[in-house]
Amino acid sequence: MQLALQLDGRQARFAEVDRRLRRHYSPQGPWLRLDPVSQLVLGMVGGRTYEADSRRAFLALCDRYRGWERLRDASLADIRDAIQAVTYAEVKARRLKAALSMITQRRGSLTLDFLAGWRVPAALAWLESLPGVGRKTAAATLNFSTLKMSALVIDTHHLRVLRRLGLVGPRTMLPDAYDRVVPYLPMQWRAEDLDAHHQRMKTLGQDVCSHAEPACGFCVLRDLCPSAALIGKTD
Repeated sequence: MQLALQLDGRQARFAEVDRRLRRHYSPQGPWLRLDPVSQLVLGMVGGRTYEADSRRAFLALCDRYRGWERLRDASLADIRDAIQAVTYAEVKARRLKAALSMITQRRGSLTLDFLAGWRVPAALAWLESLPGVGRKTAAATLNFSTLKMSALVIDTHHLRVLRRLGLVGPRTMLPDAYDRVVPYLPMQWRAEDLDAHHQRMKTLGQDVCSHAEPACGFCVLRDLCPSAALIGKTD
């Protein structure tokens, strides 16, 4: 396996990509780390929603329930009303209640602190077995929370950059992208390094490598990106 990684060349490409982004983008944070259940709730509320709207909805939940057990036991109509500003509010209300109930049923209390002693793949699989929890939310729960586990968050902006760089296939979806990317990242990276790498890739995707009109001329990765040449030919 190690020989295959050496021959592939993607390890070197990932290292060069991160080196350039570190030189170009200033460090972000420090971030306030939530407990893992709070981070899970934030992630579930935030799917396919503008970040500002998802945070407002999360804060509305915090203010209304003042304890996730109260959210778990609330009516669906009440939860939906609290998060009505986000996309798919009714679906998210149902999944939030179901996920918090399932955690309680499985563990005897509403906590995810036990995951601290697990390996990342097993912890991801456990979280993804909850209603409405995908790879992005599961990884964020492990990495962004007080658990500080070495899981890589990949959002749509991050994924778009990976696709255009040819580091994953053009139709690769989030779970497969995670599985393809993580083995090639530096083994010495800690949770904070993975978080910082994600934030830099996300910023590049938002500010330069946008969906509709990528500004390849301003990209620090242009000479590494096979898509840049193709996009340039169509301009």
